[in-house]
Amino acid sequence: MFEWFRRRKQPYERRQILNDGIGFAMEFGRNWLKPIQSRLEKLYPHLTNEELDTFNQSCQEAMFFGHSLVYNFAEGENKLMDFEVFTNRILEKHPWFSESKLKRLYSQSCYYTYKDFGPLEKIKRD
Repeated sequence: MFEWFRRRKQPYERRQILNDGIGFAMEFGRNWLKPIQSRLEKLYPHLTNEELDTFNQSCQEAMFFGHSLVYNFAEGENKLMDFEVFTNRILEKHPWFSESKLKRLYSQSCYYTYKDFGPLEKIKRD
């Protein structure tokens, strides 16, 4: 009903589009692991189909990269990756992440890891 309130104003900032997109990519429920183009288009109606596809690919890749980082570390070390290490690794490859989206991706990645491995010891800082 009030979708036009949520539309982003032009000029669009790539960083903002990607952060909105990663938020859509990480949704649970009926949109879990679904493409984000239609939801992103509601916020950014002037994006082309090609741009929407590119943002979908970038966001899905970033999400799975984060999940893999935590999962693979837990598999090898039998403990959770520290948030700072996670953040540095993500930002090396995807420097556009906001702090809130980094925290959300880390939390979600830990959740998926916990589902497979059960409770793991968190790395303690020296």
